[in-house]
Amino acid sequence: MALEEDSIQLVHVIISPAILSFAAKLFAELFHRLKLPTVLGELLAGILVGPFAIGGLIFFDGEPLVVLDETVRIIGEISAIVILFVAGLEITPREFLRGGAASFTVGTIGVIVPFFVGFAVLTLFGLEALESMLVATALTATSIAISVQVLTGLGKMQTKEARLILGAPIVDDILAIAVLSVVTTMVQTGDTSPQVMDVIFLILQILGLLAALLIGSVFLIPRLLHVEKLWKSKGSIEGIVTASFFGAAGIAAFVGL
Repeated sequence: MALEEDSIQLVHVIISPAILSFAAKLFAELFHRLKLPTVLGELLAGILVGPFAIGGLIFFDGEPLVVLDETVRIIGEISAIVILFVAGLEITPREFLRGGAASFTVGTIGVIVPFFVGFAVLTLFGLEALESMLVATALTATSIAISVQVLTGLGKMQTKEARLILGAPIVDDILAIAVLSVVTTMVQTGDTSPQVMDVIFLILQILGLLAALLIGSVFLIPRLLHVEKLWKSKGSIEGIVTASFFGAAGIAAFVGL
């Protein structure tokens, strides 16, 4: 019986990504022919075929055929990491840093404006201050993966605008994580006066990690890979690179990024 249950769970884990991927590509092709960003079609496919719509109407062994359990979510997270790595291959660090000032300005505005506008609107709807702050904080986050998909589909990854679009969300996310940490603490403790030094320390911690990852990815890993005597087996370089970007993602997740 345990084997049957495991087999059924395995079927769900395998079938769900298969159906979602197939539907996503079908809608991507449709949106491409309509001259619209293909990522919009993929998002629409996820909504329609997901377990809260059509996917929830088709049953297998008494459960919806398409499920979004923890395993499927992890597969999605892994896919997002790969997308971000591919995006990093398209732009060199020097090109990325050229948009530094503009990216910082846009990213900062992308946190401040959604937060205060969201807080004001939610307060008008009658939510309490802490609740409004928590929801407003969620509005400050951006999705770099979606931006990458749109730019790739439009063939604009090498443009100056792409550097700005990809640089700003990084600044945005650094500030958004700091705001989220502070607001979460305020909600848990009920204290509406944040500790400024804690916020500064958190931002410095995040910047320190990003600096360490940047140094590793720009200087250490390339030099290691260029030592030809070390890598004789076929696929070794690809394996080391894959381990490197998954390792970097794991470190970032471990510290709460």
